[in-house]
Amino acid sequence: MAITQPTRNDAPARAHRPAKEFAGLAREWLLRTDPERLICLGRVITAAFAILAIYLDPTRPNSLLYESRVVLGLYLLLAIALVIFPLRYSFISPVHLLIHGIDAAVVGWLTFLTNELVSPFFSILPFVILAMTMRWGLKGAALGALIALVVQLVVGLPDLLDGDAELNVFIMRSIYFVLVAATLGYFGAYRERSRQRLAQLAQWPPGAIGEDRVSWLSILLEHASGVLGDAHLLVMWREQEFESGCVAYWANGTLQLADLRHTDFWRRHDPDHYDGRDRRSGEALNGLFADLPQIHANTDQSDRKVFSAAFSSVRYRGCVFVVSFANAADDTKDLSQIIATRVGTELERVALIQAARSEGRMRLARDLHDSVLQNLTAARLKLKLIGEGIPDGAKTQLTEVGSLILEQQQCVRKFVDENRPGEEGNLARLEQQLPEFLELLRTQWNCAIDVSHGPTPLVVPRWMLYEIMQLISEAASNAVRHGRATVLRIAFVRTAELLNLEITDNGTGISGEQEMKPLSLSQRVAELGGKLAVCRNSPGFGLKIALPLKLEVR
Repeated sequence: MAITQPTRNDAPARAHRPAKEFAGLAREWLLRTDPERLICLGRVITAAFAILAIYLDPTRPNSLLYESRVVLGLYLLLAIALVIFPLRYSFISPVHLLIHGIDAAVVGWLTFLTNELVSPFFSILPFVILAMTMRWGLKGAALGALIALVVQLVVGLPDLLDGDAELNVFIMRSIYFVLVAATLGYFGAYRERSRQRLAQLAQWPPGAIGEDRVSWLSILLEHASGVLGDAHLLVMWREQEFESGCVAYWANGTLQLADLRHTDFWRRHDPDHYDGRDRRSGEALNGLFADLPQIHANTDQSDRKVFSAAFSSVRYRGCVFVVSFANAADDTKDLSQIIATRVGTELERVALIQAARSEGRMRLARDLHDSVLQNLTAARLKLKLIGEGIPDGAKTQLTEVGSLILEQQQCVRKFVDENRPGEEGNLARLEQQLPEFLELLRTQWNCAIDVSHGPTPLVVPRWMLYEIMQLISEAASNAVRHGRATVLRIAFVRTAELLNLEITDNGTGISGEQEMKPLSLSQRVAELGGKLAVCRNSPGFGLKIALPLKLEVR
């Protein structure tokens, strides 16, 4: 068996390995140690080494050496007592300010006893600043620096006034305390801001799963953008097995969404290419915008930083681009990865919820078809047979009842048709689908109904057509029963993102001074993400409904 001899090139690596292992263990110990315990141990070590230093090299003047040793001994006992019996208060409780005041007083007294401004014990004061920074961040650093400067002024003032002044020492040491406080304060403020941003990011909105992608993506990306300082976010994802997906861009409170089934696009911009380690994220983002003319990006190229983070789930894989302006924090990249992971999780969860809802609606449609729809058909046939043998006066009433049953049949049949397997997402033209339904309403409520669609064809998802029919049916019912209307006018106007529906009648209008909204109509419009406004007519009653167009690009 051949024995491999280590080469000379392996020697430096072996030599550095123990050092790396020791550094790793030290880092883990520091991160796992309780901060309160770390401060207490630092106080013990400081006091112990101060006693050792004064023992090996006695301070001046010699006449006060005994007093200095007594002060250090008592301080060491206090430090040991705080390790054994720590204060049972919160880490940032103001009670700890008393202990740090004792630290500063001990240092001040020691410096006064040992040669004042040139005393070696002034070097202990940065420990007070450090400990207060760990507790209270930037505020603690500023307060610690103020305490150190006050101690130095009180101790050094007699030395400055006796004619043998150490002014240069006083000035440089003061600057040193200020610089130490500024540096430690920066790290304290950075740590606090990172903690706050992580806490804010973890508080995802409870409504992050909406009825459609537009709703939950808007909620999710708005929250993430707020955490990152109003950054712009671009999210792209595609299915694992098919070259189809979507790109969403959030900027300035607006969401732009584009469905993409172009094979060439996903070959050029496959999310696997952007794994979060690409240093050219800005160039990649520019390439994305160049291939997405339907998304308008208003970003300043000169003053931005771009971070990318990839994500993957069972069904999707994608990438999140964060466009941060001005001074981007160092933890923005880490937060971007957290946001990407969350987006991937939400995409998977929404897909599962939608699949469960679709399965439930199909099961309900099948049950309605096999039970309710068949029973309604049988009831109409029986009414027709009964009507053949009764006088004409009663036959008219049976005909009206039959019309009501026919209307319910139509509604149930439309629901069944819209939820059959393979037909989800089909589109419907309003001018083709509404006439038969409106004719039933005219017969049911004995009123005239006029409809205007505008010059362009109005196309909506079939599920939305069903909701519009329910809104019109309820508005007609309210107009005739409560307002005694005989004419109903319906006008459709479509914009790029909204379908505006205006329903007016010639009834009695609104009674009283207060504008009242029909409760059931308001709830239905709110569930659709729309807005409802009530207006007074003379005579009559008017409803203005704005519904968002949530169309899927197939």
